[in-house]
Amino acid sequence: KGVYIGPFCNLGLCTIEDDVLLGTGVHIISGFTQHNYSDLSIAIRDQKGSLRNVCVGRDTWIGNGAIVGNDVGTKCVIGAASLVVHEIPPYSVAAGNPARIIRDRRDISCQHEE
Repeated sequence: KGVYIGPFCNLGLCTIEDDVLLGTGVHIISGFTQHNYSDLSIAIRDQKGSLRNVCVGRDTWIGNGAIVGNDVGTKCVIGAASLVVHEIPPYSVAAGNPARIIRDRRDISCQHEE
């Protein structure tokens, strides 16, 4: 309910909770073990991987071009072009490659004045 999925997004195996916003070109992949390449005697295309359901928590905004391969908690903001490799806890603002937590949205010292 209340989800916006921008143009050119690709969604793998994932759960998107209510009120999530996905910017343009966001990719939510099915974890980082979809493909295996460790056995040199077998062609990469023939090696089995495993899929993981990635969850994006409610009221989260993921910026343009981000790639999400791990869970993102509720009420998070993920910066544009970020690569989410590690789980992002609730209320986090995270950005970068790999995405790292910049701040906690509940931190009153970071709130905008109106």
